Amino acid sequence: MLTRMQASDSPLKTCSNCNSPKEAIIDAFGKKVKVPIMCKCEEEKYNEMKRQEEISERIHRLEKLRNYSLMDRQFEQCTFENFEVDEMNKQYFNLAKKYVEKFDEMKKQNLGLLLFGAPGTGKTYLAFCIANELLNRLVPVIAISSISLLNRLKETYKRYGSEGEVEIINNLKNASLLILDDLGAENNTPWAKEKIYEIIDSRYRDRKPIIITTNLSLDQLKEKLASEDGIYRTYDRIIEMCTPLEIKGRARRVESAKAKQDLLKDLLK
Repeated sequence: MLTRMQASDSPLKTCSNCNSPKEAIIDAFGKKVKVPIMCKCEEEKYNEMKRQEEISERIHRLEKLRNYSLMDRQFEQCTFENFEVDEMNKQYFNLAKKYVEKFDEMKKQNLGLLLFGAPGTGKTYLAFCIANELLNRLVPVIAISSISLLNRLKETYKRYGSEGEVEIINNLKNASLLILDDLGAENNTPWAKEKIYEIIDSRYRDRKPIIITTNLSLDQLKEKLASEDGIYRTYDRIIEMCTPLEIKGRARRVESAKAKQDLLKDLLK
């Protein structure tokens, strides 16, 4: 609490370091009183302390979001800065960046993406670039493969029963963006189909966007997700929520594997 002192003719105290005033005269209930204030160097020190506190709080919140995101650590390197742009993927790169920049509108309109195409063309990398950039902006994102998600549901159910499963599904619902990677690679069982539908339907009903990647064609994905009664309710939900985008380009995984093989051959010479 500031201590008030009656104003007098004595000069205001100044800081010996920055030479700025450490006191000010204010009008309080008709009387002139002298009150202590921060000098310039004290104010700068205080502002720096607040800035460091904000940085620490941001780092803490970001770490919590990353743990919450379910994202594997290896995918933290999937960033726009690390993205190798070429003529074949430039349009996808620009689209992904614009999706992030306009995410508030994407969320409001419940607009997602269905990235499909041959394996190794960069669908997962592109989706996780979006995830990492939004996480850096402190947007709650969950990014996980369909196989990992179903395995986690099974493990949680074994440990905690239905309550644990419900908690995971609620977390998926609460995320501002859900990225479901490699949809269609999971086992084609009634239980798996039911859980995938439950997750996608909850996003649909809550009007929250989802980004899906798959190595299947649209027709293959439609058949893979068909329910036991032959109804395509899961696929229909996806198409209503997500704009399909075929990702074409070089099979980068194949190129990477070949480069490693060539390196090994050189080492063995």
